[in-house]
Amino acid sequence: MNRRTTPYPLIILLLGFALISGCDLTEKPEKTTRLAENGVFSANLSEHYALIGTLTGHAELWQLKPKSLLHKWQHTDDSAGIIGLDISSNEEYAVTAEKNSIAWWRVSDGILLAVWSLPDIYSVSISADGQYALVGLIDKAIYLALEYGRTLYAFRHDDIVVASDLSDSGLYALTGSEDHSAKLWDLTNGRLKYSWRHDNKLATVALGHGDRYALTSAVLSQSRLWDIVSGEAYKNIGPQRTTLSAAVFSADDKYLLAGHISQRIELWNTENGSLEKFWRAKKADAWRPTAATILALAFVSNGKKFNSIATNGYLQRWRRQ
Repeated sequence: MNRRTTPYPLIILLLGFALISGCDLTEKPEKTTRLAENGVFSANLSEHYALIGTLTGHAELWQLKPKSLLHKWQHTDDSAGIIGLDISSNEEYAVTAEKNSIAWWRVSDGILLAVWSLPDIYSVSISADGQYALVGLIDKAIYLALEYGRTLYAFRHDDIVVASDLSDSGLYALTGSEDHSAKLWDLTNGRLKYSWRHDNKLATVALGHGDRYALTSAVLSQSRLWDIVSGEAYKNIGPQRTTLSAAVFSADDKYLLAGHISQRIELWNTENGSLEKFWRAKKADAWRPTAATILALAFVSNGKKFNSIATNGYLQRWRRQ
């Protein structure tokens, strides 16, 4: 009896297809668009806008619906480009940071409101009303009143402040440093409220919307949720050896979106610490062993959907439920 056999190289090829398919069984995005062909260095998202720091050294503010480039910003000729940026929750103001300067912009008309020189900037966040900024420097973070260009507080660390966030209420500032600590600061008096020690340098920090939770994530470590009232650890989030590159809470703080350096996006339940769902963002080239780091995430459509943007410049919209 004659029996047909499959050539060995073809078997390997078929196995390869199976592996590729098996690794990508997550839900597909509703929409994918590319904001920067050459990729982006930094990014931030709000309900209606995407703010990106391009590899050509300037920032771009994009309206998401309909897609439109509104403003192109650059406040110095620094070839290092935009290393950090943020949009206020009311979507009226934005800040951009180059290595040695920070600029304050008005979203409606793109006007530069002010620019300041600061040495060695590593992170920047803007308040919900767009009137204050938290700027991470070599050994501290400063809380800056943008309208007056005045430093209100300086929050000390023993090393570079690489991550920061400000609460919607204006009551708290959260800083994460390479000194292995995350610190929560009281903005009513500038005093340290809690200091949380980690095994490695910090990578990402985020504050919930109701002054209940703080998220801290160190490099190759387990991410942690902290109770802001008691200062105690509330829940561990995710595996023990991972690095978050972005994180954002839902409006009711019941869920946390977490972005990874390996294009993975996860949805976590903050009440029980369980993984609800995960997705994989688009790679620039599906055939090459490259990944896209998730730079920014934002819930939209009353939390039913969310947007993501990665280092390859792809903006994607996903259905959460």
